[in-house]
This record gives sequence, C-alpha cells and structure tokens, in this order.
Amino acid sequence: MATISDKLNQLANQLWQFAPGTDQLCHPEEVRLVAHRGAHGIGPHGKLIENTLPAFDLCLEHQLWGIELDIHQTLDGELVVHHDPHCGRLFDRPDIIIAGIDFQQLRSEIPQIPLLSEVVDRYAGNMHLMIEIKASWRDHPELPNRVEQQLKNLAPTEDFHLLSLVPDYLEGFRCFPAEALMDVAEFNTAEIMKQNRELGHGAIAGSFALLTSAKINQLHRENRKIGTGMVENLGVLNREVNRGVEWIFSNSAVKLMSELRAAFYQKTP
Repeated sequence: MATISDKLNQLANQLWQFAPGTDQLCHPEEVRLVAHRGAHGIGPHGKLIENTLPAFDLCLEHQLWGIELDIHQTLDGELVVHHDPHCGRLFDRPDIIIAGIDFQQLRSEIPQIPLLSEVVDRYAGNMHLMIEIKASWRDHPELPNRVEQQLKNLAPTEDFHLLSLVPDYLEGFRCFPAEALMDVAEFNTAEIMKQNRELGHGAIAGSFALLTSAKINQLHRENRKIGTGMVENLGVLNREVNRGVEWIFSNSAVKLMSELRAAFYQKTP
C-alpha cells in the first residue's frame, strides 16, 4: 500500500519532469544511480523482494552504479540485510523479530534474508554499497565494530557509504572517515542539514523536491556530497545530474537506466 510519502513523491516526479534541465540528456556512464533496496517489485524475472540477492543480482546484471541496503543484528550478533525490525511486511511473519532470533533459525525460517557478508562478497567492487544503519550504537555498542569487520577489506567512499535517518547513529562509526557518513532527510531537511553541519559528516541525502538548488549550492560550498531521491522518471534524473547531485536514489533504477541508455545512444551516433 502506498504511503502518503510515496504519493507525494509520485506527484513531485510528475511535476518536476518539466523543470529546467530535464531535457538535457546526461551520459549514462556518468550517472551514479543507486537502486533503493535493490531492483524490487515486478520485473523481467517476476516479482523480486527488496533487499534480497535476486533483487541485487538484477542491478548487477544491468550494471547499475550502486545499491542501497539496510542492516539489522540478529540475537546472536549476525548482521543481516532487511529493512524492517520484523518480517511481517515482506514475508508475512510478524512473529519473527530479527533482534530476537538467532541467525541459523532465521535462515531456516526465511532463507531469502541475506547476511551482510554475503552481499559484500557478492557485489563489493562491482557496485557501490550504500548501507543504512537502522539501530543506535548507544543501544548496541558492539555494532560499529561488527560493521567495521565486515567492511575491513573495502575502501570507504570508494566502495561504500554508511547512511542513517538519525545522524547520531553514525557517530559510533568514527572508525570510518567523515566523508563516508551520509545523513538522510525525509521532511526535515533543514534540521538534518543543521545536524550534518554540527557533526561534520561528509554527505547528505534527501528528497529531490525539498533539496532546492540553493541548498545544493550551499552544501557544495561546505564541501558536502549530495544524494537525492526518490527519482522515478528520466526527466527528473537528468535534472538532478545537471544540478550537480552526486548520487541519485530510485525505486525504479533498472527501468531508469534502461530508458537513459536507450535515449542517449539513440540520440548519439
């Protein structure tokens, strides 16, 4: 079921497709397009569930620049890739709370939920990993070390970023450079920008409709990198690239990239 946020985003995509810059095609190889939770939904291979290996495999198949994924800890401390704290929405198992179950039992009950280590082994170096932290290090002091161990062979900013809707969640990850820490705004853009500045995190992401060009210019003057989402049509994608946005998040990344490549190479001899 679409949320109010989803409906507002759909409306914004419809309205902004006529904004300045939408008709200036960008080069497909220069677009850092990030598939939000992978290529989920109905696709060429049937229905794909978000944050699963098949959803990420399709992104790799289509040579997308990056994937966004969410992590939680199981009862025995394993890091798994799943958005919600429970398994009701995707797997009709609201009785399974990830923090309350050992990994082996979780794997037995819902084998589709991957380990972070499986995602790293399978995709790191081929696609950029945007890893969203869903819990506070203050409540789980062992979490930063466990994440660091999983990512120890990767280069921050080059291979991965850490994201959070709560800027303080990233403060426990000072084992990584500030440039690899990205604060994510929803409808609280001004507040997240303020916290981002105060904490010195190197990147910020938010709605393409709420991160105005003035805000983007301000963030660039402060040497911040910027991501915007959720971009769902080609015109808005072009606009974001032409506004100097570094990363573009989408729930329709495979479709968008296919459309961009078709339009660009049809126009370019």
